[in-house]
Amino acid sequence: MSFQVVYKGDIQYIKVFYSTEKTRVGKYYGEFYKKMDTLASDLKRLKYELDEDSAKAAKLAKDAANKALAERFGPLRYIIDERVWDEDIVISKILDDRKVEMLELVQKTFNYEVLLEEDAAAEYKIHLDEGQIEVDGTSVEISVKEFFDSDDYQAWNEVQLEKYEKLDWFIIWTQTMAGEFMTEGGKHEGYFSSKELHLENNLLHYRDSPLVVPFNDMDIFSNEFEIHFGDLTRESIEIAEQTN
Repeated sequence: MSFQVVYKGDIQYIKVFYSTEKTRVGKYYGEFYKKMDTLASDLKRLKYELDEDSAKAAKLAKDAANKALAERFGPLRYIIDERVWDEDIVISKILDDRKVEMLELVQKTFNYEVLLEEDAAAEYKIHLDEGQIEVDGTSVEISVKEFFDSDDYQAWNEVQLEKYEKLDWFIIWTQTMAGEFMTEGGKHEGYFSSKELHLENNLLHYRDSPLVVPFNDMDIFSNEFEIHFGDLTRESIEIAEQTN
């Protein structure tokens, strides 16, 4: 006897692009990674200088502002409010310019076709919650939400992001799709058992196989493309339409 297990729900396809020995010697985009590394190195230096100078620069700005207020309106009539003053008010214009250069370089290099076809430094997929399990087209009484509410599920996602946040820069493309997903080969021998359903690397598996093979057409309802900078800021990037 054979049966088919299907997960009806959402899946995220994730590709992460960053500089590695392999990507830097790539035939088509090797120069892109080298240029990004150069800009990111400069950004890292500028961020260090900003961290070193921001407190002194903020004090200079505050003292100058208080002096200008006193000269214009008289001593102590108006002063800068210490309760709302923040040294983060001082930013680095040249640092922001470097981030703009990196962003423009990414927008110039990447379009939808490149995202699909270019090998990423890392690529993986995960299931999202709110789905259900069907066996031979019939929904089974099993809650999959408990898998996604577990500490292991959250920790696995956090570990992936933490690895990349240690880099000077990275680009992440996340595409979320809704559909029906089965295991490779589709059919299983024997009888269905909910005990053989488990989560591994944040993908639902039945027995030893992940439920990731599209069973029917999928609907794309989220398409996010971001660049993460070494100062722990990030910017969304518009993806150019696929050309014919």
